[in-house]
Amino acid sequence: MSLSRYAFAAALAFFPALPLYGQSDLSPSDAADVLIADHDFAGLGEWVRVFLQEGLVYRAELNSSDARLEIRGAVRNTPPVRVYPRLASATPSGSTILELHPAQDAEYEIRSVALGSARLGTRLRLYRDISASERRQVVRAGSGWATGVEVAGGWHSGFAQSTGALSGSAPQGGSDVEGCLTARAGRGLSRFGLCAVGIGYQSGAPGILWIYTEPRFRILGHPAGNSAWELGALFRLGHGMISASNVTPFALGPGVYLARTIRKGPTASGWTVQASYHRYLYKGLPDPVGSESETPKSHRLTFGVGWYR
Repeated sequence: MSLSRYAFAAALAFFPALPLYGQSDLSPSDAADVLIADHDFAGLGEWVRVFLQEGLVYRAELNSSDARLEIRGAVRNTPPVRVYPRLASATPSGSTILELHPAQDAEYEIRSVALGSARLGTRLRLYRDISASERRQVVRAGSGWATGVEVAGGWHSGFAQSTGALSGSAPQGGSDVEGCLTARAGRGLSRFGLCAVGIGYQSGAPGILWIYTEPRFRILGHPAGNSAWELGALFRLGHGMISASNVTPFALGPGVYLARTIRKGPTASGWTVQASYHRYLYKGLPDPVGSESETPKSHRLTFGVGWYR
């Protein structure tokens, strides 16, 4: 047998006896909760420091029924952790179970405190709750609606709108300013948006105060969860009021919009910069003196910015 064959035979005899560190060191199953900390609070003012990730859910188990946790960021101005106690029916007797929802990836300091604010000796087991974290991620990335506010300003072309206007006179255009409470869907219904209720002022002779609503439908662009351009259709329904007049006009405004959305994470929250065009059709306005009855129309162009959360 040659030297190379001896070497090969020795390798076969040796390597199967080595421990398989790669398999023995595997992380726990994704379905199993992960223990982050196991600590006994024995002394006054004793803190334990842990790193928590935003978007995950942690479960804190205390072996005392009259204890709570005091949590602070290790760095100043760290957003606080939201703490939710489990229902008594879902908690074993003589213990306390809390859910922790961090708002930011950061290090936090934790200590156990009695209900009377006296420090209490107890044991803390802190787990990363896998199933609860998955449910939270589904909710965050799901079809929940984001609500917000938009403000805009622009211009409209002239249209005959006053009994004082004479037939043949050229109506003058004017400016517009408006604001509305808005909503837009997450991933499941991401094509739909809505200005639920808005108020705007349209200058002219005379000026008109509008209360309106405006459904929107995205035609082109990425779904919620991405920062991108959007192009869509909209339709405005408005009810107008004219100062010192009993005239109450209505407006129907089909149109289009072009928007740049700047979203944060998988949700629909973030900023929007938007340009909109409407073709307004007015109902309920008296005809100018000496003119035939016809539906007043105008073009309308606005630019605005919105914030959603």
